Amino acid sequence: MPQQVVQATALVGRLPSPAKLRAGAEQALKEEAEDARAAEYFQSLLELGYLVASADGLAAEERETLALLLEHATDSIVNRDALHLHFTDLDATSAALGRSERLGRVAANLDTERAREEALSFAALVAMADGTLEPAELQVLIELGRHFALSPEQVQTVVARVADCVRQQLQG
Repeated sequence: MPQQVVQATALVGRLPSPAKLRAGAEQALKEEAEDARAAEYFQSLLELGYLVASADGLAAEERETLALLLEHATDSIVNRDALHLHFTDLDATSAALGRSERLGRVAANLDTERAREEALSFAALVAMADGTLEPAELQVLIELGRHFALSPEQVQTVVARVADCVRQQLQG
């Protein structure tokens, strides 16, 4: 198979910074956000992560792992109970509109290359939070990548880089 030429920036696999996640979570929790874009960005990341991770079903232990990851990523600005409630809301929304429809709508909120890259990387991280990336989750990541004009190969490269990053962190 010939090697596909892609932009290097599309392959970085960059995760959002903890500060950006905290700021977005803070704004999302406010009754009236002072920075609506930060709130929308955080909510988009959260929903995309959920949509990918739940592609193969989301068992109670996976929900807890996802909630712990997000609680940790936001320095407990968003607590697990609130996340579990939000997951229930996302279950209903996904059931009503369908995963593909929600994926497209949320992906449209991300209008910069960096935001799209961070969202794809974050969704991959969330999908791997239970220790595995299931084929159904990878297919949803590839579908998300299509919304961002990325090929399946580019998405797989981002996923591999995120996995490498996680491995390096776990190895110290």
